[in-house]
Amino acid sequence: MKPLPWFNSIQLPLEDVYTRLKMFSRRKTDFRLENDVVDLCDIFESFAKGEDTMTLVEGSPGIGKTTFCLKVAYDWAKEKPGKENLHVLCGLEFVLLLKCRDIEGDLMEAISEQLLPEDMDEKAKDEFIDYIKDVNNQEKVLIILDGLDELPEKSKDHVDKFLNRRMLPFCYVLATCRQERGISVRAEFSFDVLLQIEGFTEENVFKYITKHFENVCPEQALNVEILIQQIQKNASLHALCTNPLNVLLLCVVFEDYEEKLPSSRTKLYQIIVRCLLRRYCAKHNMKASDDDSALEQQFQESLFVLGQLAWECLLTDRHCFPEAELIKFERLNKDLAARFLGLVFKEASLKRIKPQHEYHYLHKTFQEYLASLYLVDLLLKEQKNIFERFELAFCDVVTKYRQVFLFVIGVLEKKASTLFRQIGEVLLSD
Repeated sequence: MKPLPWFNSIQLPLEDVYTRLKMFSRRKTDFRLENDVVDLCDIFESFAKGEDTMTLVEGSPGIGKTTFCLKVAYDWAKEKPGKENLHVLCGLEFVLLLKCRDIEGDLMEAISEQLLPEDMDEKAKDEFIDYIKDVNNQEKVLIILDGLDELPEKSKDHVDKFLNRRMLPFCYVLATCRQERGISVRAEFSFDVLLQIEGFTEENVFKYITKHFENVCPEQALNVEILIQQIQKNASLHALCTNPLNVLLLCVVFEDYEEKLPSSRTKLYQIIVRCLLRRYCAKHNMKASDDDSALEQQFQESLFVLGQLAWECLLTDRHCFPEAELIKFERLNKDLAARFLGLVFKEASLKRIKPQHEYHYLHKTFQEYLASLYLVDLLLKEQKNIFERFELAFCDVVTKYRQVFLFVIGVLEKKASTLFRQIGEVLLSD
């Protein structure tokens, strides 16, 4: 895995950096969370008994859902023995991990496109697909759907058919999604097991930090205790650390940003973006302003473009954009650095006919942060009523785009009254 998604040269074995996450079960009757911490091995033991074939794992942004899926697939592929490594999975013939955001047709097409080698013989492909379709084999197959909240609308019917057990009805299913999407998913489909990732325990936060510096930045390993002490002393910072993505970003900030640690998620993302801007300047022998505001002004147009694309993707239920959309902006400004800042990465198209390369954001939370910068710009500089412009309702603010608007408020700080005034107008008009 890549512990730093914007830094491609560092790739580490998953087992070197993976740290256990705390999970709780959710009651099926009223969906309330239980107080019991779930042992993951109990879940997969039920697979071995032919019970509880469908499991839903929910969690907030960056909480570790994708890494958890990777760990499950990794343990199966490596046939890791022992309770800690989910040994029951070794009894399965296939574990198929699919990224929901990349599903563009039915499930069988997704398996072929995402998992099978491009040069695989067509006959062998057909035989593999036929094996999975055979009801006698399906109890030996686990299909992991990572990120139901990122599923394109055009693929929803296909995945719905699978989750309603109208296709591949005897395969085991492990699906993940954000908590806000989980509300509707729980109501729509009959999952046997409902889980929620709560993130790291305090003990595991410090284990993760130690592993990070041992593997990614060993020259600073002696400073780990300093970082841990800073986290322990700062209540606001401590509260961030149940979230694995936040912990990773804190480690990066500690390495690169003169050991200044932020106290909120918004400030954390602000610092990470500024780190990437300074790295870009260093790489291209450009002078980077010491003043953070001036630095962001220096890259204002690139951040605006990435933010606009991020917001438009969210509005249209997309989590990436075709390269052609970025090229349109580059034709208007030949000095645009948007694609080179490290905030998006290019993935080769999975399509065999008329391939169209796409740009993805480092994580959906980065997409939401950049979208918030675009909305802040509209609110402050253009004095736009964003509710009218984008036909938003109040429920959009608190549900579908909740994290975006939390970032907007964090960036605006004292100027957030501009947004609150527009929210008030919307509520009065209802």
